[in-house]
Amino acid sequence: MGAKQAKEHHLVPKFWLRAFAEDGHLRQRLRDGREYCTPVKSAAKSSNFNTDPLARGELRVALETYLADRVDDHAARAMRLILRGVWPLPADEHDHLLRSLGWQLVRTSMFRSWNAQVGAHLTPVVYGHQMVVAIQARLGRHLTEDEGIALFWEAYRRAPEPKVFSDPQQHLRAPLQGLAYALDYLTSPGRQLVLLQTDRPTLVLSDTGVIIRRTSGTYSISPPLLPAASEMFAPISPTHLVVSTRTPQRYQDGVLTPALARQANKGAASWCQAAVYRLPSMRWPRNLRLDPQPRRIPAPRIAPARPSTGPDEDTAYRPVLTDPELLHLWKQFGGSPIEPPTQ
Repeated sequence: MGAKQAKEHHLVPKFWLRAFAEDGHLRQRLRDGREYCTPVKSAAKSSNFNTDPLARGELRVALETYLADRVDDHAARAMRLILRGVWPLPADEHDHLLRSLGWQLVRTSMFRSWNAQVGAHLTPVVYGHQMVVAIQARLGRHLTEDEGIALFWEAYRRAPEPKVFSDPQQHLRAPLQGLAYALDYLTSPGRQLVLLQTDRPTLVLSDTGVIIRRTSGTYSISPPLLPAASEMFAPISPTHLVVSTRTPQRYQDGVLTPALARQANKGAASWCQAAVYRLPSMRWPRNLRLDPQPRRIPAPRIAPARPSTGPDEDTAYRPVLTDPELLHLWKQFGGSPIEPPTQ
């Protein structure tokens, strides 16, 4: 069903939240320690989160409508099959589930916060670089290494306040860019989805839905930066955990052990922005704690590098959007034309 012009946009789809609800309610625990029951319709949502401020009518919620009609409706059917005991999924349902997991990495307030933090860290770097380029153009010559470094740091210190969202549609383009990376990660060679189950409700659900766990056992808070060997944990019910992994042999028995449940719950507590949800009849997991504030991305270490004497060359691999509907949304949101990938 379409989103029409609804102002309340769910960061985790309602069908997903219902799996953690009883009588239409979930138990919600906030980072400040408060806890209470909340209806599904009020959980993990934000007003006008995906609204296009430059559009009119139903175009204002074009992204939310796309998510409702083209992602959530299909994923809901796939998850219902899983909860009824169907696994592996038929190929088309598997693809719908995979796409939903990719979207879940980029449709949340955590992703938006990550994007804003990165912008804040990069603004002075970009400003310093632009000042060096501008001065060189004005002088008609390249600065010496010492001149360039001195000018860069002076500009870096005087950089204006970051304006990550000065572009009113940037918050709508960013998830589309991130989705290309998320799907590339989930469909990379050797990566598989496995399903783990238990008879007793043990899993909680973050307001991000999914989490990324590094091989070190820590939890990445940078959704688009997805280490190849990391795993995605997706608790789709209190008793079902879907894992995207390159080592499926570790989970051949399909059992959600208490140790794995603790890992998934620890990740949910680490990734959540505001709240973690669980079945009202389920006790809060022992020794699981929420920090008062969400984790932040540390400022990068910046060091001057000698200028390259060779030709400028950017060989970094960047997945791009190819879905016609998403490309249409990209254009609506002010995106520049995207070149098709080269072979």
